[in-house]
Amino acid sequence: MALIRSLLFGMLAYGGVMVCFPDWKGQIYHVLVLSAVAGGAVGVWFFSRVLDFSNFAGKLALELGFAVAVALFAGYTMPQKSGKPPFAQWADGARPTRDTARRGFDRLGVNPNGPVASRVVDLFPKR
Repeated sequence: MALIRSLLFGMLAYGGVMVCFPDWKGQIYHVLVLSAVAGGAVGVWFFSRVLDFSNFAGKLALELGFAVAVALFAGYTMPQKSGKPPFAQWADGARPTRDTARRGFDRLGVNPNGPVASRVVDLFPKR
């Protein structure tokens, strides 16, 4: 279960960056990052087994740290059409809105008006 949880946290972090900044490009980059996330989840699982975390809080902290690392990596390296990675755009004042979240879900092949995606889109500001 810990392996699946690590993988889900990593994929949610990566998908969050992709939804917030939908003008990404580079198919090879995404294949490599998805492979790295899958391998990293196995590494986190193995590391938690080696350290023999017996409490759930320690495992959860390690898995959430992995998710933060995935989000930071994607935010600083994901190629964008503008030439600036997502966190550089964030530093310049670009903030994700409902429209960008809808474009991000649409670009990922998820219906932005679906039951789950529409609730996530509603979390973003309107402007």
